[in-house]
Amino acid sequence: MERILNDDEKIRRAEEIYYRRNGQNLGLVKKQEPKEKGGLKNRFLLHLLIMFNLAVLVFAIQNKEYIFTEEFLSQIKQYNVDISAKITEFLKDSEKGDGVEEKNNEAALDSSLENQETKITEQQEELPQEQPVQEISSSMNEMQLDINNLKAAYSFVKPLEAVVSSGFGARESEYQNVTGYHTGVDLAAPKGTGIKASMEGIVTLVSNEGDYGKHIKIRCNNVTTLYAHCSEIFVKEGQIVAQGQEIGAVGNTGNSTGPHLHFEIRVDDRFVDPLQILSF
Repeated sequence: MERILNDDEKIRRAEEIYYRRNGQNLGLVKKQEPKEKGGLKNRFLLHLLIMFNLAVLVFAIQNKEYIFTEEFLSQIKQYNVDISAKITEFLKDSEKGDGVEEKNNEAALDSSLENQETKITEQQEELPQEQPVQEISSSMNEMQLDINNLKAAYSFVKPLEAVVSSGFGARESEYQNVTGYHTGVDLAAPKGTGIKASMEGIVTLVSNEGDYGKHIKIRCNNVTTLYAHCSEIFVKEGQIVAQGQEIGAVGNTGNSTGPHLHFEIRVDDRFVDPLQILSF
């Protein structure tokens, strides 16, 4: 005999039939779990940390000269402490505001970067500044020292027998193309007169460009002799020449007012008065 179901059992059986028809198992349907609280806060914190790391990277690139110094590491440590404190404060008050703390943190970052830039600027100001251009009197003292060293260490011969038409230093001329300061000595001679190397050395330049016209540079250690306004040149760049060897001929090329040899002596990039070394 079939057992008669009570009301509760009938309801239970009806529910089983309903769930089987819809492909569901009674009692296994899980309730959806509520969304995790605080997810928005965690995402914002992650974004803030990324911004902080980018700020540190930019700061490091801009100040690479100071990376790995004790001062730089100390500054970064203080920088991290300040940022950590700001992040903690933000998390405590995040539920009370609507983004105000984020602006405060950005302001703190900007202020910290400005402080770092100010410190770096102060350090740069403490570095020795470039010396101003020396006065003429100082240059003359340096020239005299160069002259003494040249006389003690080297020998020179006259590049040619000639008359001095213009000396070294400041000068006045009726010709507009003549400069007011003469960096060498002009030796007037007929065109084609042979020019000799005043000292031995290697030919570093042979050129026909500029105010010098056709000219030659010969270097021995840090001393250079220059021969300008030539009509002909008998040597090539890279050639080693002996003292007294004929290297060219007097001419009137370049910025010149007549046939002559413009002769210079230089120590490094400093000009020396040839008349203090040789007598013509």
